[in-house]
Amino acid sequence: MILLFVSYYGDVILSLKAVHKEVSLRCYLDNLTHICLGIISWLIVTSYETFSTNYFRQSLLCGLFAGLIDVDHFLMAKSLKFKDAINLSSRPPFHNTTLMMAFAGCLILVMHFKGYELMENFGWYILVASVSHHLRDAQRRGLWLWPFATKPISFPYYLILSYVFPLAIGSLLKILNKNIIKVKYHDVLLV
Repeated sequence: MILLFVSYYGDVILSLKAVHKEVSLRCYLDNLTHICLGIISWLIVTSYETFSTNYFRQSLLCGLFAGLIDVDHFLMAKSLKFKDAINLSSRPPFHNTTLMMAFAGCLILVMHFKGYELMENFGWYILVASVSHHLRDAQRRGLWLWPFATKPISFPYYLILSYVFPLAIGSLLKILNKNIIKVKYHDVLLV
């Protein structure tokens, strides 16, 4: 229900005339929506367990990663101006779903086999955060699955995928008996 509320009203607020004409406000609110959806996505991942404050901290970290994805707009524009960052001729690299999933997958696997549990966990946060971010953007531009791109996805499909993906990740972590959900307090970055 919260996923639906934030997804719907995040876009409603962005479409308001006063917000739409103020570029910096629109960028802040869009990024805040990505952050909130990243937080909600990780809470869905952890929904298989009894809630604890560690899950909330992990969710904040996932939300932070979901928001940081938009940094690539500024990197590609080579400018800190919002107007330059949103008027790019092509999509920036962190918006490539294939690239981000491959990066997160490699981080998870390499860190798992090296025994670096904290870094492996970061891979899971990045995976969930990037898919959350990309699915929301896919309503306007589709998913960038290099070397292809999909057509924009409808709001109902977006909602279904935004719920099912983190739910599937939570199931996978439970099946793999990963302790990512039960990480100790000192292993979670305080945001």
